[in-house]
Amino acid sequence: MSPESKIDELVAWMCDGAPPSADGRQIVTQICTRLNEAGIPVDLYRLFLFTLHPLIRGRRLQWTKDEGTVIAEADFALFETDQWHENPIPHVIKTRRSLRRRLIDADCPHDFRIIEELIEAGFTDYMIQPVIYIDGEVHTMSWTTRHPDGFSQFAIDSLERIRAPLTRLVESYILRLNAANIISTYVGRNAGEQVLSGQIKRGDAEEISAIILFADLKSYTKLSNEKPASEVLDTLNQYYDALAEPIGKHQGEILKFMGDGLLAIFPVDDQNSQELGARCKGAHQAIRDAHAGFSVKGAGFRTALHLGRLHFGNIGASNRLDFTAIGPAVNLAARLLGAASELNTDDVCSQAIAELLPERTEFLSDVLLKGFPENQPVYQIS
Repeated sequence: MSPESKIDELVAWMCDGAPPSADGRQIVTQICTRLNEAGIPVDLYRLFLFTLHPLIRGRRLQWTKDEGTVIAEADFALFETDQWHENPIPHVIKTRRSLRRRLIDADCPHDFRIIEELIEAGFTDYMIQPVIYIDGEVHTMSWTTRHPDGFSQFAIDSLERIRAPLTRLVESYILRLNAANIISTYVGRNAGEQVLSGQIKRGDAEEISAIILFADLKSYTKLSNEKPASEVLDTLNQYYDALAEPIGKHQGEILKFMGDGLLAIFPVDDQNSQELGARCKGAHQAIRDAHAGFSVKGAGFRTALHLGRLHFGNIGASNRLDFTAIGPAVNLAARLLGAASELNTDDVCSQAIAELLPERTEFLSDVLLKGFPENQPVYQIS
């Protein structure tokens, strides 16, 4: 098959959606491999994408013959540095035109920091292209070779030819990635995966067993009434940061922020005693780590743990849903948090948790919790 026919085949494959993989790394690897098979000597490919994520501003997919495709992420701080502003990416985004530098030419402009770096690494030719979405948003991708003669005119023409179908693939990939980021940011990772898989009808829910965690800031009403909004928000964010990392580390998921309140679950197989014990210890350690990591002067928080069955899924109005957890076990955990305040202690749990953490819990009192007909034993967690 001629090189031209191989490029025709590559374009047709991309226009067909690059079956069968929907994984960005595999698609990039396939494209670079097929280009080399068509006689286009790509040694380094970089696809730079802006993302919608609270911590990550950009993502780079990089392919080399030795390492295949790897992904690197950049936080917001990178885009304020000289490293970013002296890069050709902002230039190509602004002009919306491809830029080529034949690195082996004596008169090759050294107008970007990367030019020297590529020459020192033995590359001979470099082209960076705009990746322009349907809505006009611009990202970039670059092609680099070590071939002694650089890219031929056929290679340059082929790379320009595949830009449009590759852009549509990239756009589809990043739209799904951004959707996953947004949904996971606002409803949680596992809930987000279920929403993306199609579980979006009101009433779609499953019954699961989980350790339920409620938390709230102490004296929040006083804080919000007496302090400037900026200080209140800063305290809230530090408090949520202190909880979020250890909860995620110990396989929990935050379902909801409610003012100063937090609801999280640690799903568990309650028929597996070993897993149940380990998950319970993980939830307990998450609370300890959160207290250790929260260092706002004069502020603290309370927590309550309970183990039980709950319904996990879509609840709400017909066109405005919430992916959350409901059930008697959730209600009990919430009431336990109120009991912690009444009993003047910070961390409490139910008897179900106390039985799994006997060395870390101490009975406090039987308390009549609102909505429950009988007194419930409340334990302090140390």
